[in-house]
Amino acid sequence: TISGTPTVSGAYTYTVTLTGGCGTVTATGTITVTPNNTISLTAGGTQTKCINTPITTTTYATTGATGASVTGLPTGVTGSFASNVVTISGTPTVSGAYTYTVTLTGGCGTATATGTITVTPNNTISLTAGGTQTKCINTPITTTTYATTGATGASVTGLPTGVTGSFASNVVTISGTPTVSGAYTYTVTLTGGCGTVTATGTITVTPNNTISLTA
Repeated sequence: TISGTPTVSGAYTYTVTLTGGCGTVTATGTITVTPNNTISLTAGGTQTKCINTPITTTTYATTGATGASVTGLPTGVTGSFASNVVTISGTPTVSGAYTYTVTLTGGCGTATATGTITVTPNNTISLTAGGTQTKCINTPITTTTYATTGATGASVTGLPTGVTGSFASNVVTISGTPTVSGAYTYTVTLTGGCGTVTATGTITVTPNNTISLTA
């Protein structure tokens, strides 16, 4: 009887030799011990990307397996197996933090690998006070504020002289006293974060009344 649990992989040819009695009698056989599957990251892996932006392609080298499944990926990203390589690629279309699992199939053992793809949503901006307005020259405007998400800063262009824009604590604030008359269409452009997000408004500055003797 030959029994037991092999702990080292390889091909083992064994020989059974009888003793006692007459003659020299032997029998041989081979026990092939297959190693467990392996998986190792070779490119990409855990990463953070903006929504609707291709991820950095992730690859895993494997041994022993005949296939693999990949679960937990964001919508728009897929996994495939070919020539002992697992490839994860695509463009995520839904924001969130996604922990994926690669599970090898076929071969021996249970071999898995995990990673996280964090998909950041686009910046947002919304008017919370003020906005488009008409004011007399040298009169303070109604302070205009925009709430934002995602951005790390903002620029404001097109304001009348005397009016300025600032960014702090995810709020854009436009305030001041216009000193030049005219119609001014301003643009708020968010910086940092994801996506190209802007907001616009118009400040109309009315000149002072005039009177002149004509006769």
